[in-house]
Amino acid sequence: MRGFTFIEVLTTLVLLSVLAALGMGLITRPAQSFAEQTRRLELVDMADTALKRMARDVRHALPNSVRTASAATRTALEFLHTSGGGRYRAQLEADGSGDPLFNGAADTFDVLGTMLVSSAVDTGPAGQASCFNDLADCLVIYNTGSGPGDFNAYQGDNIATLTAVAPGQLTFDNGGGWSFPFLIPPTAEQRFYIVDTPQSFVCDTSVRELRRYTGYVIGAAQPITDADFGSAGELLAVNVAGCQFTYNPGAGFRHGLVTLRVVVDDLPSGERVALLHQVHVVNVP
Repeated sequence: MRGFTFIEVLTTLVLLSVLAALGMGLITRPAQSFAEQTRRLELVDMADTALKRMARDVRHALPNSVRTASAATRTALEFLHTSGGGRYRAQLEADGSGDPLFNGAADTFDVLGTMLVSSAVDTGPAGQASCFNDLADCLVIYNTGSGPGDFNAYQGDNIATLTAVAPGQLTFDNGGGWSFPFLIPPTAEQRFYIVDTPQSFVCDTSVRELRRYTGYVIGAAQPITDADFGSAGELLAVNVAGCQFTYNPGAGFRHGLVTLRVVVDDLPSGERVALLHQVHVVNVP
């Protein structure tokens, strides 16, 4: 007489089950949304960090040295990374003093104004080819990217090994009489650049990685495989589903435009994030 009937117990169980189901929904949905949002943020952060690193390095590209290539599952962006520069003396003073760059087969020249070159640069031994073997930093004059036979650093037209740095003066290896192509008239800006290494970013969708390569040999042909670089490079991002690198030299303007697009995804969830970043690079030699 004081107990519960079977119907009452059954009704109570049904009501508790409904309440439990509603409670689980209130708990699991926010937790699931948080996990999804965290996963998306991780994808965005990975792509954004890689793009920022690429943009920071590309801004130091030697004018007209940016180039792109693709083969099979690989997409590559390459440029010559500058570590310094300044303005060279192109002509003698009125009294005949000074050491101009275009002084026969001379291997020294005066630097005008402030020299943005550290004395700690990697100077190399004799032999013009040494700057193509990662033995020293390279001196580049008026790189237009055209050639060979004109002013293309990748072809060795206007590039020489930097052998000594002194206050207000630089010395380069002239290879026993080699000289830079003479500009008629010399460029008004009279700029020179110091290149410390070629640099590449390579996206390989077969292994879903984006890597950075430095310290390899400068060459006329653009490298794209690990065998070309001689190393596995530095890992920048994983879970990379695709990349797109383009370069608009901006003919007639002072700057070119590098467009970097990186796509990363999460295979288990099927989520994908694509980020695009554009970088203005100086292209006036």
